[in-house]
Amino acid sequence: MPRIYFYIARKFWGPFLFALGVFAALVVLGDTFEKLKTLNNGYSTLGAVLSYSLATFPNWLATIMPVACLLGAISVISEMVANGEWTACVAGGFSPKQLFIPVVVCLLLVTGLTMLMQEFVVPPLNIKAETIYYTKIKPQEGFNLQTEYDVAMKISPHQMLYAKKVDLSAGKMEEISLDTYDSVWNISNQIVATSMTWDENRHAWTFQDGTKRTFVDKMDTQEEHFDLADSPVSTAPADMSVNRTESKLLSIRDLSKRIRFFKQSGLAYYEAETVRQAKLATPFVTLIMCLLGIPFAISMRRKSKILNILASMVIAFTFWWLISMFTSIGENGYINPFLAGWGPVIVFGIVVFFEFKWLKL
Repeated sequence: MPRIYFYIARKFWGPFLFALGVFAALVVLGDTFEKLKTLNNGYSTLGAVLSYSLATFPNWLATIMPVACLLGAISVISEMVANGEWTACVAGGFSPKQLFIPVVVCLLLVTGLTMLMQEFVVPPLNIKAETIYYTKIKPQEGFNLQTEYDVAMKISPHQMLYAKKVDLSAGKMEEISLDTYDSVWNISNQIVATSMTWDENRHAWTFQDGTKRTFVDKMDTQEEHFDLADSPVSTAPADMSVNRTESKLLSIRDLSKRIRFFKQSGLAYYEAETVRQAKLATPFVTLIMCLLGIPFAISMRRKSKILNILASMVIAFTFWWLISMFTSIGENGYINPFLAGWGPVIVFGIVVFFEFKWLKL
């Protein structure tokens, strides 16, 4: 491997880490100062605000990583152009595409780390931050991320389950109504129970203290009380997803579980699918964003850090605007979730292709 590759790679990390530190400090301090306004509400404390900011820091870090990558890529190329190193390398037989290789490798390393953070570090910390916010900063009575109220789910093509309270972490549902319908969706029988619990040993749900009601006709029903009864629900709590945590705060694994459960329950899943596809497209977003900005750096003949920063911000915000627009449209079901998640990558990928072709890179 040519030594010039290691030289270019080393030059990338300085501007990247500088941009990452500056942008991270700005967004974290801004968010922290915003939360400090809650100190006069009688509940919030400085410790709670700082704990919240610490928990959200990795999320902010992952969010600004593409901008830091873009600034690092533009800075290293523009510096080589300004110092004459770029011209010397090209004169020595290297093509521009070859000189891009070490930068792309650095970008792939950063995006790989970012994906790992977003999958394994950010989601649990986001949940912790949300818990801190709604229990210590702006308390909500009865707040519990593990508990959901007024849940409806489709058990089979003609069975609907309604639960007043669901706590999947404890494997328990309360105030249950399981309705079974005939082919024309007239209710044929109903099970009403005080609770339904998950039996790990039997791998099944069990009704407690309930009544089985059979609808003989519109005017007549037969009822039978029971203390315990088997439930037709076979889905384990670990495979259910009834919490209302925002999809963007979940990992790809959690989103996949939510999508499977929503499909099974007959619920709309395009929001979760859009977010999942957007997360899967994240590495390509960063890479294409940087490839979009690198030719700009080559066209500059003078080294200008301010111009580099401005160019990075313009490209990044344009990209984010397009991503936000596609995601919003996809979450509301107006376009296919796959197109919503990968649309910006496709659009800017085409732009990069013609940009490189036009500049003969």
